[in-house]
Amino acid sequence: MKKIILTILLLSFIIPLSAQSRKEKKKIKEEKEIVEYVSLKDFVDSNKINFEAEWATTYKGKRINLIGNSNYLKIDNKETDIYLPFFGTAHSGSVGFGGNGGIEFKGAIDNYSVKFNDKKRLATIKFSAKEKSENFDFTLTLYGNKNANLTVSSNSRSNMSYSGNYK
Repeated sequence: MKKIILTILLLSFIIPLSAQSRKEKKKIKEEKEIVEYVSLKDFVDSNKINFEAEWATTYKGKRINLIGNSNYLKIDNKETDIYLPFFGTAHSGSVGFGGNGGIEFKGAIDNYSVKFNDKKRLATIKFSAKEKSENFDFTLTLYGNKNANLTVSSNSRSNMSYSGNYK
């Protein structure tokens, strides 16, 4: 009987301590996310973004590892330089001719917009680009932890999405 009472007393002291540490951990995590989000806002406001993908996902859901393969999306004010590998379906015979079939663009961008989601602590950048006979729409979602997702839509190809990091 003494063992049971002693065990109950011991557990009654240990359980509140572990619950308190969980609350403290959650508070520390929340504070870290707030600091990262404020840093993200400042970063996006600078209008200089470099994104490099680690994974590509086709519209059919196939994931392709891009680590070690050259790819990038660079935004400098209203200009961009993009090279992304493409693994989807081309809807036009002219796509891929004269190049390597990747998504390539360098020049001025249109319809540039930035939206911050304070609740989810992320930034979404949307813009479009026109290359000869192809129109692209880009949606870049940036998170405070330096991770990012990019979705590319085209009038001549299937959609592609990329996940990776920004700096």
